[in-house]
Amino acid sequence: MPNTSSQSFPYTVQAGDTLSKIALLYGTDVAKIKSINNLTSDTIFIGQTLIIVGQATTTAPPLSETGTYKVVAGDTLWKISTKINMSIDQLKKINNLQTDTIFVGQVLKTEVPSLQPTISYKDYQIKSGDNLWKISIEWGIPQSELMLVNGLNESSMLTVGQIIRIPVHNIPVKETIGARYGEHLDWWTEAQYVVPINKVVKVTDFETGKTFTVKRTIGANHSDTEPLTYIDTEIAKSIWGEFSWKVRPIIIEVDGRKIAASMSFMPHGVQYIGNNQFDGHFDIHFLNSTRHNDGQMDSYHQNAIKIAAGITGI
Repeated sequence: MPNTSSQSFPYTVQAGDTLSKIALLYGTDVAKIKSINNLTSDTIFIGQTLIIVGQATTTAPPLSETGTYKVVAGDTLWKISTKINMSIDQLKKINNLQTDTIFVGQVLKTEVPSLQPTISYKDYQIKSGDNLWKISIEWGIPQSELMLVNGLNESSMLTVGQIIRIPVHNIPVKETIGARYGEHLDWWTEAQYVVPINKVVKVTDFETGKTFTVKRTIGANHSDTEPLTYIDTEIAKSIWGEFSWKVRPIIIEVDGRKIAASMSFMPHGVQYIGNNQFDGHFDIHFLNSTRHNDGQMDSYHQNAIKIAAGITGI
């Protein structure tokens, strides 16, 4: 069993923080943070100091096991659903049953998997050549989060053999309203972990259906992204007509998932991929992601994301 204890400590709000993200990191909840800090809304500010009462764990917290039921003679789906207070349709859905037929000895899931993100932790031993940025990229997490979890800062020295904690984010798949649409994932608690830095993904333009391949190369408030090849640049350019700040709804396909997103196609800033005929990177936004320059959400991007998720029409 992990050794856990409740402790109170000050926390300084950083760029990209939300109350839900802070609560998730420290095993508490938004209501508790608001109550302790006398907050009347969910709005927080960079540099603001919050008092956090959370759980400090020395080992990774165990994931909860899904409940099961073993079918016995005389059972029917109706009988089982009555016992566990679940509809027959829901019972069939979580067990991928196409008919009402069940068999003695068959093990059925009886709990709906949680759709809330969870965090577990792994111990990592520092090797020669390691640094915080390299480790964060390898594990697909923001460097700021890695430092936060381990009480480090950018000037902290790492030593070979040192043990640090790596947060591992489990992001459950959410239902979409149809095959054409994407999951409506929050950038801060979900999407940035599904599409981490250096991830190569497929983009489908929602209106034309044209596809091309891109790579997230940087970006904290949203995904700073580059076409993988010059062919991908040409395909995207054929959709936008030219390099443009115009916002379009898109679907991101990654690891078998479809994510609702929004994209503009104007090259700017730093570039990591060469020979792709795109001098810089472009922006891809997800639910609740923000602009780099002012930390605010962009209404045009957020509306386009809703279209890609099927929440609103074109």
